[in-house]
Amino acid sequence: MSYWDERKELNYYQIVKQWLEPFGGTLLDVGCADTPVAQWGEFDRRIAVNDQSFPEMDGVECIQVDWLECDRAADVITCLQVLEHFETRVLIPFVDKIFSSCETAIISVPYMWTTGACPGHVQDPISVRKFIDLVGRCPARLDIVKDSSQERLIALFKKDYA
Repeated sequence: MSYWDERKELNYYQIVKQWLEPFGGTLLDVGCADTPVAQWGEFDRRIAVNDQSFPEMDGVECIQVDWLECDRAADVITCLQVLEHFETRVLIPFVDKIFSSCETAIISVPYMWTTGACPGHVQDPISVRKFIDLVGRCPARLDIVKDSSQERLIALFKKDYA
């Protein structure tokens, strides 16, 4: 079973899909694995970036590269369930590159997951305050979405948001 097959029914994906509806132009999904996020919405151009190999997607420019080495920009960038895997010293430049490469960003992270409950998560638990501190700015919109016993924080950032 693929990463996407195990996750496609999760509520937070439906929220992200709704949040993408009003946007157009170019969509870039960072850390996509095999999820079809880059295929959602009404975008003229679609890009998916992942540092490990991942399947091709119809209508999407799929690039295997470390995000920090990627030279693409977009109107909207999504980065879902990725940041929790990075030590702070890597996370901060990673996020800064997202914000400098788009007008709108949608980012999700696990919300208040227990330390050690998910292998590879070095930032758990992530509260709203910790999330804002890590990304260095306040979102224009923030939701906590529940899926069974787990919650995820989803935030939307706009360049012109004060």
